[in-house]
Amino acid sequence: MVRSRAIKEATGQWPHRKYAMQQREYDKRRRAEQGHWRLRYPEAAALADARRRMLIERAVKGEPFAPKDVHERDQWTCGLCRRPVDPGLAWPHPMSASVDHILPLSQGGSHTLANVQCAHLSCNCSKGDQTIEEINEVAAIIAVIVDAG
Repeated sequence: MVRSRAIKEATGQWPHRKYAMQQREYDKRRRAEQGHWRLRYPEAAALADARRRMLIERAVKGEPFAPKDVHERDQWTCGLCRRPVDPGLAWPHPMSASVDHILPLSQGGSHTLANVQCAHLSCNCSKGDQTIEEINEVAAIIAVIVDAG
């Protein structure tokens, strides 16, 4: 802190501000030289746009529901680990309640009450965009490897 204060008094600005300004200047130069990634990789940009449009269209076709309705329907029980979910915990606590899509939207699932379940935030994040069957297959393979070793 003493060194930073000395630099501030000598130059009139904090050293970390100078670094941030240098980083912004570098980013501007790099973007000017290389161009935006969408211009460098038009095929990837087109695929990303198409995927985003597809997911948005699919999500819009879902039915409106409140997350609390899902949690109460599932009696505040995580559909992934089967342990109780504490309704008093709020996001971003890892054991707080979240809504998990059983068949992920990225794999063609819909945003409907029939395709969602209550889950701990940590369980939901660990699951990612996999289905329960995919997770169970990986767990079975790991169990065989552990038993063989």
